[in-house]
Amino acid sequence: MPDYPINPNSKANTTMQLSKMVALQLAALSGVAQAGGLYVGEFGQPNQGASRAGAHALAEDASTAAQNPAGIMFLDSGSTMITAIGINSEIEFDQDDQLSATPPAVANADGSRPASDGGDAGGWAVGAASFHASQVNDRWGWGVALTSISGAILDHEDGQDFAGRYWATDVELLTITLLPSLSYKLTDDVSVGLGVPVMMAMLDMDVIVPGAVAGAPEGKAEIEDGDDFVAGINLSAHWRVSDTTNIGVQYVSELELDFDSDLSLTLPPGELPESVDSSVEFVYPQTLRASLTHDLNSTVTLLTSVAWEEWSAFEDIAISTPAGTDKLRRDWDDTWHYSVGLRWKPEPSWTYYTGVAYDTDPTQASDRTTDQPIDEQWRYSGGVTYTRDNGHRIGAVMTYADYGDAAISNGGNRPGTGDPWTVDGDYSSNRLVFIGLHYSW
Repeated sequence: MPDYPINPNSKANTTMQLSKMVALQLAALSGVAQAGGLYVGEFGQPNQGASRAGAHALAEDASTAAQNPAGIMFLDSGSTMITAIGINSEIEFDQDDQLSATPPAVANADGSRPASDGGDAGGWAVGAASFHASQVNDRWGWGVALTSISGAILDHEDGQDFAGRYWATDVELLTITLLPSLSYKLTDDVSVGLGVPVMMAMLDMDVIVPGAVAGAPEGKAEIEDGDDFVAGINLSAHWRVSDTTNIGVQYVSELELDFDSDLSLTLPPGELPESVDSSVEFVYPQTLRASLTHDLNSTVTLLTSVAWEEWSAFEDIAISTPAGTDKLRRDWDDTWHYSVGLRWKPEPSWTYYTGVAYDTDPTQASDRTTDQPIDEQWRYSGGVTYTRDNGHRIGAVMTYADYGDAAISNGGNRPGTGDPWTVDGDYSSNRLVFIGLHYSW
C-alpha cells in the first residue's frame, strides 16, 4: 500500500503528496505506449492475426522492419506497408460490497457508502503504422517503422464517485514511435540487425484528491502537457535453419523515462488551483523475444514465440517537484509471453492466420491499481490477406484480448489526518478488441 506522509501545516508537503499520488498514473500509462506482456503490439499488421506468434522469425513483409530488422535480408523483395487499427475497450470494476461498506473503505464524494463502481471506463482509441524494408545489396539492408496510438485509455462514466478515483478518473494518451534500422547478412543463412527506437508520448489525465476524512470536500489534480522523448537500442538476429524452419530473436534495451508535465492542483477543501512542474523518473525494462516458424507442409506453417520482460526492474518511481523528491514502490514481477499460431496458404492469392497468446501477471492484488487493471492476459486472433494480380496485398485482422479479473486490494492515506482508504474488488469485464486493416506493395 502506498504511504503518503503529510505535515498538515505545510502546503509544500501537501503539494508533494498530491504529486506523488499522480505519479503512479504517469508511470503506468507510459508503459501502455509501447508494444508482449504489458506492451501493445497490435497495429493491424498481418501477423497480428496469429497473436504475433512467430513474429520475429516470419520475415514475410515490411512489418519485419519492426518485429525483427535482421529478417529484412530474407525478404523476397523490398516492401512498404501501411496499417490502421481501431481499439475498443470495455473495463468495468465491481467493488466488494461488504468491504466497501465498512471503514476505512473509500466513500463517495458525498460521504455515503459505498463508492460507485465507476461505470464502463472503456472506449475507443485509434492507431496507425507504416513500415518499409529493402535490401541495398546481397549483404546490407535497411528498414524504418513508424507507429502511433491515440485515444482515451480510461474514462470513467461516474468518475467523481468512483472507488478508484484517487488513482485516475480519465486518461488520454498519444504515442509516436520511430524505429530506423540496418541489417547485415553474415552468411547465406544468418543475418543480424541494429535499430534505434525513438518514442515520443503525450499525456493528459485527471485524478481526484482525497479529503481529510471520508465525505470531506475533495480536490482534483489535472495533468496537462505531459511529454517524454526517449531512445534505446534494438538488436536482432535471424537464422534460416533449413528450407522449412526459421528462428528469430530480438532484444530491446532498458529505457530510463523522464515524464515531464504541468500539474494543476485544486487542494481540498476548495482552495484555488495552483500549477506545479513535476517530473517522474523510472526504468522501462529490457525485453528478450524469440520466435520459430516451421512449415508443416506446403500450405501450413506453425508459428511460435516466447518473450521475457524484466518488470522486476520496475521497483520504484522517482518523483520530483519544487517541494522535493521522493520514491514510490511498485514492486512488480518479470513477465513471460507465450504464443502459438498457424499460417495457412491454400492458394497463392489467399493467406489466413490464427493464433493465441498468454502473458503472465506482473503484479498482485495488494499492489494493483485501477489506473492499470492488468492481470494475466489471453489473446485470441484471426486474419486474412489477399494478394492482388499486381502483387499488392490487402488484409484485415482482429484480436480479442482478455486482461483478467485484475483483483485489487490496495489503497493509501488521506491528507492531513493520514487516515487510510482502501479499494477492494475485481473486474467483471476487462477486455480490448483490436480491429485492423493493412495494405502493402
